[in-house]
Amino acid sequence: MGEKAVDTELFDMQGNKHRLFEAFADGRYVLLDFWNLHCGSCRKAESELLEVYDRMKGRLEIVAINLDSISEWQAHEWSKKIVWKNWNDGKKFKEGGIKSHYYDFNAVPFYVLLSPDGRILWEMTGYVTGSFLGMTEALNGPKQDNFANPNLAIRKIDVGNKGTTISFRYYTEKGFWFSIAHDSYLTANGKKYKLTAADGITLDENNTPQTKAYTVRAKYGIDINYCDFTLIFEPFDTIPTTFDFRAGDGEDVFVIRNVSVN
Repeated sequence: MGEKAVDTELFDMQGNKHRLFEAFADGRYVLLDFWNLHCGSCRKAESELLEVYDRMKGRLEIVAINLDSISEWQAHEWSKKIVWKNWNDGKKFKEGGIKSHYYDFNAVPFYVLLSPDGRILWEMTGYVTGSFLGMTEALNGPKQDNFANPNLAIRKIDVGNKGTTISFRYYTEKGFWFSIAHDSYLTANGKKYKLTAADGITLDENNTPQTKAYTVRAKYGIDINYCDFTLIFEPFDTIPTTFDFRAGDGEDVFVIRNVSVN
């Protein structure tokens, strides 16, 4: 991560030429969505992307990069309904096309989030339900790197003498669950700060989000719910500039890095 994005020439549905870097207008984040017409997961992601596109209007540009032949892409009804930038370089999965600049295997969907200064922040293979909403929550909240587990985002931080209180939101497919361990902690100042209390969830147990995230608008959309909860940690000895959150010490635990206190 952190590599510079690669500019390239693409075509829109009317055959007009564009440069990828046009999408960075007004200091926006850019989400590249590599897809094709025969990809079921690409279609399932559409509803969540529609919601994210509305919530991040003016702050995030989505660029759908189709990897079918130009003629097939232009003729298909699904292509015609895409509301964000919908481009194709005509090279499909071939070496030298835009896809080969960002990943080296032949699969879709593949997503790349670019910072306003054109650097790669995050990549995801396949569609993980709730990940785009979590990413949006993080971009709208305190500065943080939640890209290891984008479904979970920090919304608010209160630092005090009695402890550090952090408000979280977790998105997932309706009926799915998540768990936060009692041995979760923060790291800052070269030290661990233990979790002392939780509100809104039960620690070490399966918590199933019940609040509806939005109304599905696309044919193949998936119902997504969210859960808001609060964790309280031991007070910082010295208030740091940033800290990391870890939900335990396992390899697959939730981790949010470089969380800004200010």
